[in-house]
Amino acid sequence: MIDPVFEDDFILALNKPSGLPSQNQEDPDQDTAERRVKTHSPDLPPHLLHRLDTGTSGVLLFAKTEAVFREMREKFRNRSIAKSYLAWSPTGLPARKFDLPLRIDLPLAHHPQNKKKMIVLPEGKFRRYRGKPLPAITWIDSIRECEISGIPLLKFAIRIETGVMHQIRVHLAHSGFPLLGDPLYGNRADPSSGFRLGLHARCVEFDLYGARYRIHAPEPETLQQIP
Repeated sequence: MIDPVFEDDFILALNKPSGLPSQNQEDPDQDTAERRVKTHSPDLPPHLLHRLDTGTSGVLLFAKTEAVFREMREKFRNRSIAKSYLAWSPTGLPARKFDLPLRIDLPLAHHPQNKKKMIVLPEGKFRRYRGKPLPAITWIDSIRECEISGIPLLKFAIRIETGVMHQIRVHLAHSGFPLLGDPLYGNRADPSSGFRLGLHARCVEFDLYGARYRIHAPEPETLQQIP
């Protein structure tokens, strides 16, 4: 079963639920968004255009033809696709006040020991890392207070110019705002056990074949972890 938020002759967009991998990593029988889409369209299986972390919900794009796949992949490479997110962080964790909108321009690289983790490489400071540093630019447009299931949270409206692995999670944690329910970059004192990752891809915008696409995924009704 899939939950399309948009579909035409060129693009299929899902509202991927938290906890569902975007694509198979190791197990060929694993339930993934990509597998569900191919089951939905067995005669012309769409091509996955990008990935969301397993814990992240929201807009996930598929191209319905090879030509659209090539066109869209080029748009991702040249950063002509606008991507906006919502993120939530427990307010009890260390935080600093910023003038908004805030541009975070800090390169990321793979952790030297943990292949599942990324690290920030501050300018002028030496850190060990694997591979090469990757440019990463995140914008925080707004921060407001909210409360979910009795837990006070900060809710962020975010845009990203790049699409590095774990970019928002790492940039916000580095800025003093580790995300709700984040097992990799969160604080052990985080009171949010039992909650999913507090990150949602809410909108993707791009031009394709003379048309303007603006695809939304509704905000999740709850951030509590589904058993």
